[in-house]
Amino acid sequence: MDYLLLAIAGLIAFGGSLAGCSSLRAFSLRNNLLDHPNERSLHTVAVSRLGGVAIALATWAAVLVHHALQGSRPGKLEFAWLITSLPIALLGLVDDLRPLRAGTRLLLQFACAALFCTLAGIPHGISLVADSTLLLWPALSLLLWSFFIVAVLNIFNFMDGMDGLAGTQALGAALGIGGAFALLHQPSLAALCGFIAAASAGFLFHNFPPAKIFMGDAGSTFLGFSFAALAVVGADLTPAVPAPVFALALAPFLLDGTLTLLSRAARGEPVWKAHRSHLYQRAVAAGRTHYQVLIVYAVFIMLSAVSAVLASRFNSRLVAFSCLLSLSAFGTVFAWVRRLERLLLQGAFAHHNKRVLEQKTRATASELTNDGPFSLLNRKAEGE
Repeated sequence: MDYLLLAIAGLIAFGGSLAGCSSLRAFSLRNNLLDHPNERSLHTVAVSRLGGVAIALATWAAVLVHHALQGSRPGKLEFAWLITSLPIALLGLVDDLRPLRAGTRLLLQFACAALFCTLAGIPHGISLVADSTLLLWPALSLLLWSFFIVAVLNIFNFMDGMDGLAGTQALGAALGIGGAFALLHQPSLAALCGFIAAASAGFLFHNFPPAKIFMGDAGSTFLGFSFAALAVVGADLTPAVPAPVFALALAPFLLDGTLTLLSRAARGEPVWKAHRSHLYQRAVAAGRTHYQVLIVYAVFIMLSAVSAVLASRFNSRLVAFSCLLSLSAFGTVFAWVRRLERLLLQGAFAHHNKRVLEQKTRATASELTNDGPFSLLNRKAEGE
């Protein structure tokens, strides 16, 4: 692989996303295409939500330019990703501008996922560790992998709700999965991950707290779809890439998103409606700033990226260690958020007790003034 050509394409991805976000933000402000705060939002002012368009366009451009510089054409896998990620991003953009019904959105997403699996090649099964693949019937494999793609892209979308968070997760996941593909001698797939990482980095310059632009559904579904599609491709390679590689790279979003959805379902709450139950949302509600929460999640995301690379080494012990490392990091974040909530509750309780005590003190002082030993003096003073 010509690293100079790869670097040129990577700069196109980064620069295209960086400049594209600036242009799209100005366009959004002129045409009032803004994300206004609602009950789920953590922001308090209207912000452009078209940043994901820049991410997608910059990534596609980098892939095509890279092949043009090499004098080659996109391969079967890249072609399948290009023609299916496009409708996914367009569907997200339409949903950003004019919200669609959940059923319609899911049906179209599932159709794109099934089309990708058909074009790229349906994996024969799922590999958890080296030389160990759970074989599946083709029809069942198509159904499960399509469901997996739709689930991942929607979890990624659900988790996109705080300044810098989704962009940082995209950057970390792309580096982790790309590193795994590089170690497994899959340069074209590693390059695609590098372009996604570069485009995400360009977007982050505008999305760090306080965010000037959001990626919107166009960006979050595009990124979620791309990472899930890479997992499908990895499962069909020889040897297959272990599934934990992709699960670990996306662990911060998958664990937080899945835990929140299951918790809401157990409480009988509608899981498809807007809410503020994710761990990062709870941390902000407990008094931490977007920047403080982002730092905690960034450490978690980078640990997960390293874990993904370790898990790609086809060693069952490394896979187990990587999973344990990521789960420990998630447990630490969960415990941190719970502690913040307890401290907030204790502070609110102490403030309530203080107010009650002050009210009782004023009431007692009033009683002493009107009916106590000073009442006679008060009445004499009033008589005079």
